[in-house]
Amino acid sequence: MHDSNPKISVIIPIYQHWELTKVLFSALARQTLPKSLWECFIVDNGSDVVPAADTLPDFVNLLECHQPGSYAARNLALQQAQGELLVFTDADCRPNPDWLEIIWRQHLGCKKPTLIAGGVTVLRFDNLKPNWIEVYDMAMGLPQERYTRHGYAVTANLSIPRSVFTAVGEFDHKRFSGGDAEFCQRAGQSGVPLVYVPQANVDHPARADWEELTVKLKRVKGGQVRSGPLKRRLKFIIKTFIPPVWAYWFAVRNKRISRLQKPAVIFIQTRLWITEMGITLKLLANGKMERR
Repeated sequence: MHDSNPKISVIIPIYQHWELTKVLFSALARQTLPKSLWECFIVDNGSDVVPAADTLPDFVNLLECHQPGSYAARNLALQQAQGELLVFTDADCRPNPDWLEIIWRQHLGCKKPTLIAGGVTVLRFDNLKPNWIEVYDMAMGLPQERYTRHGYAVTANLSIPRSVFTAVGEFDHKRFSGGDAEFCQRAGQSGVPLVYVPQANVDHPARADWEELTVKLKRVKGGQVRSGPLKRRLKFIIKTFIPPVWAYWFAVRNKRISRLQKPAVIFIQTRLWITEMGITLKLLANGKMERR
C-alpha cells in the first residue's frame, strides 16, 4: 500500500522469474531506513504467471506493464510513484541493509539534483565454489565504477531525483537495453552530475552458464546497433570488430580474481567477442532485437 508521504520510490521491473524475488523482498524488509520514508513498486512486464498482489509483502505495490521492455515498465511506475527520489534496482538483486539509508543521506547532501550510482557486486549467492562462467561474470560483469567514469550507470543500482525526469524526460521506452546509459548521458548533457557511492551496494548474482552470458550479449548488442542516433550506432558497430584490449587489461588488473583465474577469464572474453561479432552481423542483416 502507498505511504501517505514517501520520500523514496523504489522501482523494480520483472519478467518471468518471480522466484528470484524471495531474496529481493527479504533484503528490502531489512532496510534500516524507516518504511515510512519509502514505497516500493514491482512492475511485471508480461510474465506468464503473475502472483496475486495479496501474496506479496505489504510494502510492495504490484503494477503490470503490457508494453515489452524494462524501460517501459519503469516509466509506468514513474506515473504512480510519489517519492522525490526514484531508486532503481533489479528483481534478482540483493540490496545491503543500509542501501536506502545511504542513498537518502547522499541525496540530502547534494546541493543540486544529482544522479546517484550505487555499487554493484557480482557474486555467487551461496558459498559454493563458482564455475568458470561465474568467475568471469564476477570479474567483468557490471563494473559500475568504470561506467560512472564514462558518464553513465546501470539501473541495477541507480537513483534519480524526480526533478531530473521532469527536466529531461523519461527513459526511452522503445529500448530493451542501454536505456539507463542513454538517460544518464542525456541528463549529463543538461548539466546533471552523476556521483558514485559504492557503500550503497547491491549484490547481483553471477551468471552461471554460457547461455545466460549470450542472452545478455544479444540484448545489449540489439540496443547498441538498432537504437539511438546513427553516429552512435556506427561507433558501436565499428567497436565490435576491434579486439577488446581494454577488457583484457581490465581482467589482468582485476583484484577480484586470482592469477590462475585470469587466463580463463581472458579466454571467455575472447569467445564472447567472437560471438558478439556474429550477433552484430546478424542484427545488421535482419534487424531483429532480443527482447530479453
